[in-house]
Amino acid sequence: MNIKGFYEIHRGRFILVFAMVAIGMAIDASTQYLMTPAYNNLKNLNFSGFLFFLILSQVLDLMRLLLISGSDYLFSQQTQNYLHKIRIKISRFIFKNNITETAKVQNDLNANLDQLTKNYATPLKNVYMYALDVVLSIIILFYFNWSLAILTLILTIISLVLPKLFENMTSKATIQVTEKNKSLLNSIAKWINGLDELRRYASFDIFNSSLNQSTTAYKKAAIKQGQTVAIADVVSAGFNTFGQVILMLLCGYLYFQGQIVFGAVMTTIAFSSTVMNGITYLVSEWNLIKSTKELNQKISAMEKPVKITKNQHGDQNIAELKIENLGLHFPNGEKITYPDLEVKKGEKVLLLGDSGTGKSTLFKLILGKLKPTQGKISFVDEQGDLNINSDEIGYVAQDGILFPGSIQDNITMFDPKLNKLAEKAVQWVDLNKDIEKFPAGIKTAVDLDQDNLSGGQKQKIILARALVHQTKWLFIDEGTSAIDSEATKKVLKNLLKTDRTIVMIAHNFSNELINAFDRKIVLSNGQAGETDEL
Repeated sequence: MNIKGFYEIHRGRFILVFAMVAIGMAIDASTQYLMTPAYNNLKNLNFSGFLFFLILSQVLDLMRLLLISGSDYLFSQQTQNYLHKIRIKISRFIFKNNITETAKVQNDLNANLDQLTKNYATPLKNVYMYALDVVLSIIILFYFNWSLAILTLILTIISLVLPKLFENMTSKATIQVTEKNKSLLNSIAKWINGLDELRRYASFDIFNSSLNQSTTAYKKAAIKQGQTVAIADVVSAGFNTFGQVILMLLCGYLYFQGQIVFGAVMTTIAFSSTVMNGITYLVSEWNLIKSTKELNQKISAMEKPVKITKNQHGDQNIAELKIENLGLHFPNGEKITYPDLEVKKGEKVLLLGDSGTGKSTLFKLILGKLKPTQGKISFVDEQGDLNINSDEIGYVAQDGILFPGSIQDNITMFDPKLNKLAEKAVQWVDLNKDIEKFPAGIKTAVDLDQDNLSGGQKQKIILARALVHQTKWLFIDEGTSAIDSEATKKVLKNLLKTDRTIVMIAHNFSNELINAFDRKIVLSNGQAGETDEL
């Protein structure tokens, strides 16, 4: 978030906002200045003259209020449009960089931007407003007497230097708040997902203590941030009071020396308050802006242009998958190693093995979701290794993800050009009997809150999605575990007669289903394996 970004969102509105503020502050200075003749008339017992200038100043003050309120509204629009643009850029960054941690995404798209709105956007306009107020007041004080202006200018410079003492402290406090907020969101996500299970076993204590630990850490960070800002404000306010006293003393001295009139004395007292309070507010707001430095750098890094590449269908060039000396070591000391394996284009391979032998982990390694600690995974053609975008490799998980939208949208992944293929795909995966029961058919909305689909129906939708997008290599991890045996037979029959290369993990398949594959690979203890031709 920066001034250039604010300006480019809507240049005309940006200029209008700051022009309205400038006019408003000029009127404010004029309003205070008009009290000079008002007080002079009061001293001379000219009540009508006093009343005239008093009413005039109040009318002008009403105009100032309207201008400043209008600028607040327009600046709020400017800010929200700017935040929308930033969120779009961050969303592209998240998509491109495969960031899947919910708490981090929420923090980047919401909490961090809220911090910038509160500590950068709003103070930015306020700094401009208070700066104008101070400058215009100093100009009028110079008109009264040059010594008043010089003293005010010296006090202003000292007040502007004070924030340097707190700049690093407030910046670190702001970053700490955003980090603790991320941890809190992460903790909430982990425990809320299992709330039903916690209630089932009456495990309130661990739920309560875990959330309390995270909320306490966030509370401490927020208190520290407030404490830091408060200390900076107290120091500035103390100097503010000192400055006003000094200005009043000088003003009194000049009056008794006959260098300024009575009205100027009263007005100078008001202007000294305006200047010193304006400086205090300006310093406070500037301190908030400086506190966002590190956070702004973090957000700016995510705003850089990101190119979202279209599917290049590189999987169509793969002739063979080779796995050599592959192994993965976990931080807890567990180790999984795999036999050397080859899967040729068009093969239908069934991956078997007891739980814990590393079948799902093997898929994650192949798809680039985990990095091996040893060995090599290669997709090759006739010329050698291919550089394949792993996101283009077909994958069906046991607990695949559905999105807000219709069944058709979830099959086509919101690509209307594939709607006709989706209608065929529901028959290939035996989903047509299910959707016939729904009044809206394939247009039935997927209700993620009410969970209006069974586990088997969800798996059929995910399988249909993989078929519609025609990936040539398809890895299926227990993709039919929730589908009944008869439907599974039909699904596999249609799936295995395609020209796709299919590697599938399954449990408890009948011999009939096992024999439908070209061969099986059996993993044992995650360290050895055998390949059987069927």
